[in-house]
Amino acid sequence: MFIRCNLKKKYHNDIELHISCFRLGDHRSLETVPLTVMHIIFLRRHNLIVKKLENETSWSPEVLYQEAKRIVIAELQHVTYNEFLPRVLGPWITFTFGLRPAFLYRESYSPFVDPRTTSGFSVAAYRFGHSLVRNIHDQIGPNGSPNDNLLLKDHFDKLETHLKDFTGGNTEGFARWMKSDHKSRSDGTFVDGLQNNLFRCEDEPNCPMGAGVTKAFDLAALNIQRGRDHGLPSYTQWRYWCTGRRAFIFTPNYFGLSDHTYFEANILRNTYRHVDDIDLFTGGLTETRLPGALLGPTFTCILALQFSNYKRGDRFFYERPDPIMAFTPGTLNWSFTT
Repeated sequence: MFIRCNLKKKYHNDIELHISCFRLGDHRSLETVPLTVMHIIFLRRHNLIVKKLENETSWSPEVLYQEAKRIVIAELQHVTYNEFLPRVLGPWITFTFGLRPAFLYRESYSPFVDPRTTSGFSVAAYRFGHSLVRNIHDQIGPNGSPNDNLLLKDHFDKLETHLKDFTGGNTEGFARWMKSDHKSRSDGTFVDGLQNNLFRCEDEPNCPMGAGVTKAFDLAALNIQRGRDHGLPSYTQWRYWCTGRRAFIFTPNYFGLSDHTYFEANILRNTYRHVDDIDLFTGGLTETRLPGALLGPTFTCILALQFSNYKRGDRFFYERPDPIMAFTPGTLNWSFTT
């Protein structure tokens, strides 16, 4: 479960220190404690299912692993489409795109649907979640009382500080806080820990960026530059593709940025020379939210289409009634109620 690694080389009295890391498929899951806690939660869920299947079957360890993995994937899909997307996209868009799960089975698979991830989704639209991040992380004890107020900038790559007991301890405290605390508002603003202090490193000679390089990053600027590196079309082109409405001027009227407030439109006017220069990430994130949703029409469109393609283009999606690979009603009922 653990490997010895160096996210950042750490030294004490000129002696190089090594810290333990989780063996995961993506090193970014170790960047902040909440990301790591989410992986721990699903790992424990997987092991819980393995124990239950082990008590009820005579399967080999490999079969137990694969079946538990399959169930965890189905649970993640169910949570995503049944709980997450309706809150992000709103109930009407979720219904219109057929994203809500059925009671048991629904055949939505089509071999003609391409489930690959689009650049507009991965590079810009789905990064709206960065605006939801809180600047303060906390732990909540078993009695419901907060234990810490930890700034986000002090969390990056510091698992050895905040998750002292990897088998328990602080993990539960952070999980309780994540469950009970409210997110930030989905808008065009980022907290200080992401905008001015992302991966801040005070020990300059040993910073991963190298000596003489900036000691911190700006995540909003990175997102904008990432879109330009990928050659994404401008916000107005994506808006026209999604809604059929063109924007010719910055003014928020029929001919302009009608999905923005006057305040947001003026900020964009003072930032860009022409309305067609607006980056997708900037323009989409500052749109006025749709009723019951967290996002405006352009980002909602991109997310809804992408998650629809994920579902309809996945031959192994958990809702399929395929006689060979379908879950039994008993498995679905147990998995989603325990």
